[in-house]
Amino acid sequence: MHHDRDAAQAAGSKDVFMNILTTNGLVEKFVSDWVGHDCRLRGIAIRLGAPAYPYDTLTFTGTVTDVADDVATIEVVGTVSLGAHVTGTVRVAV
Repeated sequence: MHHDRDAAQAAGSKDVFMNILTTNGLVEKFVSDWVGHDCRLRGIAIRLGAPAYPYDTLTFTGTVTDVADDVATIEVVGTVSLGAHVTGTVRVAV
C-alpha cells in the first residue's frame, strides 16, 4: 500500500500513501527546525488521519500548549488537501 501503486489501487486507494514512520520523521523535523536543531526531544505521540498522497502538499502548524519542569508540550497538525493527515503532541526540553 505504501510502495506499490497497483496494490494500493487494488485495495481501493487512489495511489500509494505516506507511512507512519515517514510522517513521524517529518513531525520531528518540523519541531526541531522550529525550536532549534539543538533541542532534545522527550517524546512524540501522533495519530494519522487523511492519507498523504504523492504530489500533495503537507503543511505543518504547531502551538506550544504547556511548559512545565523545563519541558515544552507542542501540539502539531500536518494538513493535506483532504484534511488533517497527522495530529499529535511533541515534548521538548527547554
